[in-house]
Amino acid sequence: MGWTFERLNECLERRYVSGRNLTLAQFRIKAGCKVPAHSHENEQISLVLEGRALFVVGGVAREVSAGEVVHIPPGAPHEVRALTDLVVVDVFSPRRDDWERGGDSYLRGEGPSR
Repeated sequence: MGWTFERLNECLERRYVSGRNLTLAQFRIKAGCKVPAHSHENEQISLVLEGRALFVVGGVAREVSAGEVVHIPPGAPHEVRALTDLVVVDVFSPRRDDWERGGDSYLRGEGPSR
Protein backbone atom coordinates (compact mmCIF):
# COMPACT_ATOMS: atom_id res chain seq x y z
CA MET A 1 0.00 0.00 0.00
CA GLY A 2 1.28 3.44 -0.89
CA TRP A 3 1.49 6.11 1.76
CA THR A 4 2.80 9.22 0.03
CA PHE A 5 1.31 12.70 -0.03
CA GLU A 6 -0.44 13.97 -3.16
CA ARG A 7 -0.78 17.71 -3.71
CA LEU A 8 -4.48 18.37 -4.44
CA ASN A 9 -4.20 22.15 -4.80
CA GLU A 10 -1.88 24.96 -3.72
CA CYS A 11 -2.75 24.61 -0.03
CA LEU A 12 -3.88 21.01 0.49
CA GLU A 13 -2.06 17.67 0.48
CA ARG A 14 -3.51 14.23 1.15
CA ARG A 15 -2.35 10.68 1.58
CA TYR A 16 -4.67 7.78 2.21
CA VAL A 17 -4.95 4.04 2.36
CA SER A 18 -8.07 1.88 2.25
CA GLY A 19 -8.86 -1.50 3.72
CA ARG A 20 -11.91 -3.59 2.99
CA ASN A 21 -14.32 -1.46 5.07
CA LEU A 22 -12.61 1.84 5.86
CA THR A 23 -10.25 4.53 4.63
CA LEU A 24 -7.57 6.27 6.70
CA ALA A 25 -6.46 9.66 5.36
CA GLN A 26 -4.01 12.31 6.51
CA PHE A 27 -4.29 15.91 5.30
CA ARG A 28 -1.81 18.78 5.50
CA ILE A 29 -3.65 22.06 5.06
CA LYS A 30 -2.11 25.54 4.98
CA ALA A 31 -3.53 28.33 7.13
CA GLY A 32 -6.43 30.08 5.39
CA CYS A 33 -7.29 27.14 3.17
CA LYS A 34 -10.89 25.97 3.06
CA VAL A 35 -12.25 22.53 2.23
CA PRO A 36 -15.56 23.57 0.67
CA ALA A 37 -18.95 22.34 1.83
CA HIS A 38 -19.67 18.80 0.69
CA SER A 39 -21.27 15.60 1.92
CA HIS A 40 -20.74 11.88 1.38
CA GLU A 41 -22.28 8.58 2.38
CA ASN A 42 -19.35 7.78 4.67
CA GLU A 43 -19.27 8.28 8.41
CA GLN A 44 -16.17 10.33 9.26
CA ILE A 45 -14.09 10.82 12.39
CA SER A 46 -11.51 13.63 12.20
CA LEU A 47 -8.61 13.97 14.64
CA VAL A 48 -6.67 17.24 14.59
CA LEU A 49 -3.00 16.39 15.14
CA GLU A 50 -1.56 19.90 14.73
CA GLY A 51 -3.06 23.37 14.50
CA ARG A 52 -6.56 24.79 14.75
CA ALA A 53 -9.53 24.57 12.41
CA LEU A 54 -13.11 25.69 12.11
CA PHE A 55 -15.35 22.72 11.29
CA VAL A 56 -18.93 23.42 10.20
CA VAL A 57 -21.02 20.23 10.37
CA GLY A 58 -24.72 20.35 9.58
CA GLY A 59 -24.66 24.13 9.96
CA VAL A 60 -23.04 24.06 13.42
CA ALA A 61 -19.59 25.71 13.65
CA ARG A 62 -16.98 24.45 16.09
CA GLU A 63 -13.36 25.50 16.54
CA VAL A 64 -11.13 22.47 17.04
CA SER A 65 -7.51 22.32 18.24
CA ALA A 66 -4.78 19.67 18.28
CA GLY A 67 -5.92 16.55 20.14
CA GLU A 68 -9.63 17.14 19.54
CA VAL A 69 -11.99 14.97 17.50
CA VAL A 70 -14.97 15.77 15.27
CA HIS A 71 -17.67 13.24 14.29
CA ILE A 72 -19.36 13.75 10.92
CA PRO A 73 -22.43 11.54 10.37
CA PRO A 74 -23.10 10.01 6.95
CA GLY A 75 -24.72 12.52 4.60
CA ALA A 76 -24.05 15.55 6.83
CA PRO A 77 -22.93 18.65 4.90
CA HIS A 78 -19.60 19.87 6.26
CA GLU A 79 -16.66 22.15 5.53
CA VAL A 80 -13.34 22.97 7.17
CA ARG A 81 -11.25 26.14 7.33
CA ALA A 82 -7.64 25.95 8.53
CA LEU A 83 -7.14 28.73 11.09
CA THR A 84 -3.45 27.81 11.30
CA ASP A 85 -1.34 25.30 9.41
CA LEU A 86 -3.18 22.07 10.06
CA VAL A 87 -2.58 18.32 10.13
CA VAL A 88 -5.72 16.16 10.34
CA VAL A 89 -6.26 12.40 10.28
CA ASP A 90 -9.66 11.21 9.02
CA VAL A 91 -11.20 7.75 9.25
CA PHE A 92 -14.09 6.96 6.91
CA SER A 93 -16.49 4.02 6.88
CA PRO A 94 -17.35 2.60 4.47
CA ARG A 95 -14.16 3.12 2.49
CA ARG A 96 -13.86 6.10 0.10
CA ASP A 97 -14.32 4.27 -3.19
CA ASP A 98 -15.42 7.61 -4.69
CA TRP A 99 -11.82 8.88 -4.33
CA GLU A 100 -10.61 5.91 -6.38
CA ARG A 101 -13.11 6.88 -9.09
CA GLY A 102 -11.98 10.53 -9.16
CA GLY A 103 -14.80 11.80 -6.96
CA ASP A 104 -12.58 14.25 -5.09
CA SER A 105 -12.88 17.32 -7.33
CA TYR A 106 -14.22 19.33 -4.37
CA LEU A 107 -10.73 18.95 -2.83
CA ARG A 108 -8.81 19.76 -6.00
CA GLY A 109 -10.51 22.99 -7.03
CA GLU A 110 -10.45 25.06 -3.86
CA GLY A 111 -7.38 27.07 -2.97
CA PRO A 112 -6.96 29.66 -0.25
CA SER A 113 -10.19 31.37 0.65
CA ARG A 114 -9.25 34.42 2.67
